[in-house]
Amino acid sequence: MTGFHFDIDQNGVKLTIADETRGLFGLLKKRARIDISRLSGSEKTFAISLSKIRAQDRDGKHHQLTPDTLWLDHWMVSRIDDLSAHVLGLPRKLKGIEFHAEMSGTIGSDRFSLDWKWERAGRSIHLSRTGAIVDDGNGPMRLPGPIYDAIILSASFDNGKALPEHWRALSDFRAALGSVEDEGIASPHGYLQKIEIVPCDKVGLALDPDDPFGFAPLPFVAGQLGVGELPSEESAALGGDELAAFKRDANARGVQPAYKVGANRFVILDRSVVPVIDVITRNAAGSEDQRKYFLENAERIVAGAIEQALIEDGRLNELTLPEDQAEAIEDELENAWAETCEWTARVIEIRKWTKPEIEVLEGSGTSWLPADFDAALGQLLGSIPDEDLQNVLEQLLTAQAEGVEEIQIRHGTIPAQDLVIQAISRRLELYLNRNEDNEVNDDEVTAFLPVTHDNFWELEFKDNLRQRPKNADVMLPDSVKRKLQPHQQEAFQWQCEAWSAGLPGVLNADEQGLGKTLQTLSFLSWLSDQMAKGLVESLPFLIVAPTSLLRNWEDEVVSHLVPDIWGEPVRLYGSGLKSWRENGARGRDIQDGHSKLDLSSLTNGEGPRLVITTYQTLANYAVTFAETRFSVAVFDEIQNLKNPATLRSNAAKAVNADFRIGLTGTPVENATRDIWAIMDQLFPGALGSLHDFRIAFDKPKQGNMQELHNAIFTSNRGFPSLGKRRMKAEAASHLPPKVRVLHPRLMPEVQALRYDEARKPGQSLFGLLHHIRRTSLHPGLIEGEEPESFIHASARVSAALDILRAIKLKEERALVFVENLDVQSWFSELLKIEFNLPRVDIINGATPVSRRKEITDRFQRHVDNDEGFDVLVLGPRAAGTGLTLTAANHVIHLTRWWNPAVEEQCNDRTHRIGQTRPVTVHIPLAIHPRLQRNSFDCLLQSLMKRKRSLADSVLWPPEGDDNEARALYDAIISTQIENEVDKNIEFLSLMDRPDLEVEDLGNSVLRVRPKGGGAAVVVSLQEQGLETNLLNRETDAAAIVLSAHENLQVGIGVPVSFLGGQVLWPDFVLPE
Repeated sequence: MTGFHFDIDQNGVKLTIADETRGLFGLLKKRARIDISRLSGSEKTFAISLSKIRAQDRDGKHHQLTPDTLWLDHWMVSRIDDLSAHVLGLPRKLKGIEFHAEMSGTIGSDRFSLDWKWERAGRSIHLSRTGAIVDDGNGPMRLPGPIYDAIILSASFDNGKALPEHWRALSDFRAALGSVEDEGIASPHGYLQKIEIVPCDKVGLALDPDDPFGFAPLPFVAGQLGVGELPSEESAALGGDELAAFKRDANARGVQPAYKVGANRFVILDRSVVPVIDVITRNAAGSEDQRKYFLENAERIVAGAIEQALIEDGRLNELTLPEDQAEAIEDELENAWAETCEWTARVIEIRKWTKPEIEVLEGSGTSWLPADFDAALGQLLGSIPDEDLQNVLEQLLTAQAEGVEEIQIRHGTIPAQDLVIQAISRRLELYLNRNEDNEVNDDEVTAFLPVTHDNFWELEFKDNLRQRPKNADVMLPDSVKRKLQPHQQEAFQWQCEAWSAGLPGVLNADEQGLGKTLQTLSFLSWLSDQMAKGLVESLPFLIVAPTSLLRNWEDEVVSHLVPDIWGEPVRLYGSGLKSWRENGARGRDIQDGHSKLDLSSLTNGEGPRLVITTYQTLANYAVTFAETRFSVAVFDEIQNLKNPATLRSNAAKAVNADFRIGLTGTPVENATRDIWAIMDQLFPGALGSLHDFRIAFDKPKQGNMQELHNAIFTSNRGFPSLGKRRMKAEAASHLPPKVRVLHPRLMPEVQALRYDEARKPGQSLFGLLHHIRRTSLHPGLIEGEEPESFIHASARVSAALDILRAIKLKEERALVFVENLDVQSWFSELLKIEFNLPRVDIINGATPVSRRKEITDRFQRHVDNDEGFDVLVLGPRAAGTGLTLTAANHVIHLTRWWNPAVEEQCNDRTHRIGQTRPVTVHIPLAIHPRLQRNSFDCLLQSLMKRKRSLADSVLWPPEGDDNEARALYDAIISTQIENEVDKNIEFLSLMDRPDLEVEDLGNSVLRVRPKGGGAAVVVSLQEQGLETNLLNRETDAAAIVLSAHENLQVGIGVPVSFLGGQVLWPDFVLPE
């Protein structure tokens, strides 16, 4: 074990490496070349420990590294994990001694204090303490972080401060104790023991059931909300009498440092929610008109309050870049504000905007009748009992086929006309879909989609037809300097034709990486030419995009179009708004319903300008965007508008644009109704009412989903299609292939043990799934284990490192996607050391827009100047859209998102236009040795594969629902040891897989790759058959042996998995 000496003073701990390994710190600091494979086990673990310290302190505030010493301040000493402490020779963690804490005096008085002492077996004892190190005479011990924090808080507390600071100090002190109380090393006493504190770090609106305009703050604890859960009063931090007390007290007294909600129970506000509570309670005390206005515009008003608080705190100033400013406000709003389902429903009732149709799915009403239907005839058809509809429809079809003009039923005479048959068919479909117990409910039924019928185009749409030039030449203008590929040229022409045909809007839903931005800019350039020729009025173009994509649009304009085509972009976000304000105007449009921005100069006819804004700014200045005329409005990542009841969706609908374009690679991200909301933004009415749409499509069926796909993405009645949806396989066949390779690895025993503990029943559904996912990634260090085992404790991490070693041998580059922020940090630090890299950048939700671009540009430098192996670590949600990272041709999913659409977005950061090499997507799978294919990773892989195949073919919703989560939960806790008898296959054969190209290497060894080319997987029945000279490190992405590991040579340049049997063959072995 490497030896360390440490010296302690009041500032921290200085560690010095023993003489025999002196200089190792310096090698790591300088990133000098170290052969990690030749380091002893303790030195490898030391490298990981150092990476964990760096991960916790990326800014270097709490540690310093020199060639021979490592200095840690006491904050870091108290937070260092047991593994790292053991490796560095730091004292053991506090044990056998209790931290006795209490408070004295009255909160708010100058005698209030937070006190503490040490106890052992109920008796006070004395410990000498230097920072985070204490000594009871039997040797030094290390304080846990919460106890160290409590001591520092007690020492630094100033009882002369204002009352809010007293409450916050008490809250922090009590919270610190609570986090270690169950471990038996801290014990609150006296009133501190009695007091219960409920932290509030997220706030929504609680609505008064007796007053349509009454409301109060609704407190939440963000960590207690489920992933993707829509907050509601049921998930609030309080309930019953306590919630009533909080609402009453908050509205009566406004913002307070604490709210008493019960005997010795208090709600304490996090600083982030103070401006939210303040603006809610101030408006709750206003007149009825004020309260009504606030309810309608709460999100935008709250955003304004948050922005002002950020300015007052100094976190925003004139030096903050506009895109960083916009993102900071949106992030703070997302963290502090809860958009509750009750508030959304109330807003719908009172909104001044056009009410979205989200009726309850009850009754058939008359929505099944075409708009131009005769009222008397409609009443007659409506009187037909549901159970008679099938018989009436059959009679009508027979009459029409025989040339009979009408039929007689007991309710009256019905004409055998197309419109009548259409109406009866639609009503029958609604009835069948509504009746869940009906035996034919699972049969395919034909959905009624207005866009597919003549009367929509001839009557309803005709009234909304835009009058535009019909015979404009569709030629790519010279202002587009980038040559369009065939599929891009097709999309360009389609947009021009849709515009000329008078369509109000279109959806470009091409798969990620096909160049939707270039296609759109080409169309805008063509439209600019029409304006220059005087064929159409010169009006500005509006781009609405997520904050992370703002810079991307400007970069794409520079890259694809001639300079200054539209002059300097008009940046309507962040500090860029200042120069466009009305003289003397302050605040936002939402404050009084009047426009606060003067965009009149953009419509003076001097030529189109490009206006770029964010979805939040659009909501804040809805009046301005409604009053300003735009030629085209482009909604990038339009799935941001998938909830039609939100304020941003209604603000988007109010934009005054002659033509609308929606861009998204995932038109159905969560549920089928997403596509209805998107199309309602672009072409209102084309898919009928949401009420009818949900009856037909909420429970997807193959036939209906295919019809929906055709309705949007194929031409109807001679008009251009409403949307384009091309996959790379068809639209960009010239792109190199993309192959998904599985890397199944048996869990080490320590990981399997933790997995068994994590899957015990009795936990909440999402609690268990979170625990299982985390354990399947890495089990952590179990007490009593040697630190060296940490390196080999994770099947997935071991596989990922093997994959990266093979990529390094080829001097290629990889993207590693991992969801957990802490794992992102320590894994990136580990990669620096393992692969001797000067840096491994991370892009996640905390990365500012400007920094994101800097990291992307640095990584993309390899495209023009290949500098060899490199790695970028990314969060799937933050980096899954809007980034081009074609310098990499490998993607590793160290953790997986539930939604295969999100995973594909991540893959398409590199598999897109500009990629010149085959792309390999690597999926490490952690296999429980006794559960085998019933391991969590296999269960999730099966679910993802099924949903991905459906989503690729039609508009099938890929997001998991409660039923799927429940099915996973049940499978995890109920699964027994895999009893499937090993297949005892004597030779490998894939005769039933025409999609695969199979090469027989002899001795029951196959090389398998998809027919389209790309990476291959070598599969061997026995280790003896897999000779190293059979492997090709350039093309083979993995080797999988269906037997136990014995003595295969290591370092062969291809990742090898030993499965110990054939149970996983072929489902979790073959490439896709």
